[in-house]
This record gives sequence, structure tokens and C-alpha cells, in this order.
Amino acid sequence: MMRKKLLIFHPALAPYRIDVFNKLNEEFETNIYFFRKTLITQKLDTDALHNQLNFKPEFLTTGFNISYRSRMIRFGFVKKIFLHKPDIILCSEFNLITFITVLISKVFLPKTNVFTFCDDSVDVAKNSTFDRKIGRVLCMKLLDGAVFGNDSAERWYNKEFPKVQSIVFPIIQKEERLLSILNDTQELSNEYLKKFKLEDKTVLLFVGRLVEVKNLKFLIEVFSRYLLINRNVVLTLIGDGNKKSELIGLVERLNIQDDVIFAGQLEYKALYAWYAIADYSILPSTSETFGAVVNESLIAGVPVICSNLAGAVCLINEKNGIPFNPFDKEELLSIFSQVLNKKKTIINQHALHDSLMPFTFNQRTHELMNYLKYENFK
Repeated sequence: MMRKKLLIFHPALAPYRIDVFNKLNEEFETNIYFFRKTLITQKLDTDALHNQLNFKPEFLTTGFNISYRSRMIRFGFVKKIFLHKPDIILCSEFNLITFITVLISKVFLPKTNVFTFCDDSVDVAKNSTFDRKIGRVLCMKLLDGAVFGNDSAERWYNKEFPKVQSIVFPIIQKEERLLSILNDTQELSNEYLKKFKLEDKTVLLFVGRLVEVKNLKFLIEVFSRYLLINRNVVLTLIGDGNKKSELIGLVERLNIQDDVIFAGQLEYKALYAWYAIADYSILPSTSETFGAVVNESLIAGVPVICSNLAGAVCLINEKNGIPFNPFDKEELLSIFSQVLNKKKTIINQHALHDSLMPFTFNQRTHELMNYLKYENFK
């Protein structure tokens, strides 16, 4: 049977998209075009990312930005639609490129189905800017379907746009790939244990940008209060951002320099070695479309204390973590008191725990592939 032709337009390659793009390339005759060579929010080793792909990425970077970050136009994408004449086009979010793509397909390629990835949490969807609200109304009137990152967002969109068929595919990665990296970090994680004197410490881990929306001032202030109860715990912050100096100053004023580690921006093994050490990870964001680090933590067997405003809270259950209100300091302090006195066993033997994910990558990608291949969207 001939594979269907799939055309993908996406802003940039992120580490957490590697597996799903590889899977799409296996299932379809695929052409994938990125509009930026790197993420705006992070500086990553692009060669290391590309080496993990089973396809050669192509780029359409000529164009201009309409406004900061996501509002952009790229020359040449219309030409690619007519060049490939795909059965399926997969876009990203509700922007001008998605609207033009679906409009052209409806007029000139009526047999082509057009879908979009939407990573919104419910909070982000409800509080969208005016121009994005207009964009999603226009796009949703024409799209054949949408792929949402979590169940709550899908329910919200289904209520607002009941005629659009949809499916949930969270931002998740392939367990086997991440575990292979984790299994190869023993030497490095042991170095971290010795360097930071963590052998007998409980480790609370944050991974992400050091920016306002991540709510790290709130986290550090609550953590400093918990240290009055239990001094045998260390908070490690992995990442960089415009709030780093301010956060370092806060830690110094609270006199908890020995209890907070600023590990810097880390990737690949340097990052995953910390997951092998961590007892809990935390995502305290006040606004977060998803939060791919939650999936990474759970695959590594690390339970997550997760903001209930993050899309990734859909991965949390009573067995793998705790959701919390990122504006309630007393609630988070109570959670710390419940869990941070517990430490993973046999940590010095670098014992990796079983995945805590509620489902597997293969289970959800099987559903996604069947959805995209469905014949009766028109």
C-alpha cells in the first residue's frame, strides 16, 4: 500500500518533538519544513538534535516577523504546497501561515486534509490575545481537525468549535530513547553527587527557563521556609534566563546559598544525569502551554509537583505526582512537608526507577497516526 503524502510546517525543531517527527516520517511519505533553525527561547546544539532524526530537516527561514515570537510569515511555503500536493498538511497553532495554508488547500487542493497542532492549556486558551482569538476562529472554521496537547484543552475547544474533529496527543517522547540516554549517565551523575555533596540529600529539581512566568521567586521563597523544617534537601535549578541574577540575589538575601544550585543551561547527558539524581521535580509556572519536562521526569521515574495551570498536569495522577495552585504558598509548603522527607533508595548505585508515565509513546502515536489517516474528514 502506498504511504500517504504528508507535509509539515513547524516553527522550529525542539528536543521534545524529535520522536513524533521521526514517527510521522516512518508512517508517511513526509516533507518537513521548519521556519527557524533554532528555538527563540533556548540555545540548543542543533547538530546533536539533527543527529537524532531519521530524516533531513529542511528550512524556510526567509521572511519576516509580524510581531514578537510567533507571529511570522515565511516566503516559499505556498510553493511547497503546490510542489508536493500532499494528502495531509500538518501545521502549528492558529497563525497566518496556518490560515493561508488551509485556505489555499480548500480552494486548489480540495482532497487535502489540513490539521494543526495546538499546545494550549485551558488557561492559555481562555486568556489568548485578541489577534490570536481572531486567528483561531478563522482557522477553526476551515481546518479538518486539530491535535491538542491535553484533555482539558480539547474539551474547551470542542465546546467553542463543536464541528472540528480533534484528538489529544500530549507533548511526550519515546521512553526507549530517553532511557538509553539515562542509562549512559552513571559516571556523570556520580560526579554531580560528589561535586555538590548530594549523596545523603533529597534533591528537588527544576528544569526550564529562568523567566518570570516560571514563578521561581515564589518557589524559592516557599523552599526557604521549608528549610526551617528540613535542611537535608537541595533545590537544583537547570536553565538560564533574564531572571537569573535576580534569583541569585534572592537566594543570597535568604541566606540559602548552600541549599540552592544554579546548574546553568544543560542538554542531553548533562541534563539527564540530574534526572537520575532527583527525588522530585517541580514545575511551578503561572502560565504554561504544556511543560515537556514533566514527561521527561516521569519517564526517568521522578515524581512531579506540577502547577495546575500547566498543560502537562494531564500526565499527573495519584501515583506519580501532585498538582498544586502556583499562587498558594501555603499549599506548596504543605506538599513539601509531605514529600521532601522521602528519598529514592539505592541512589548511590544509580538505580533508575520504572517510568511513571500513565501511558506509553507508542500507545498515543498509534492513535495519532490512525486519526491523521482517517479517510472521511471531508
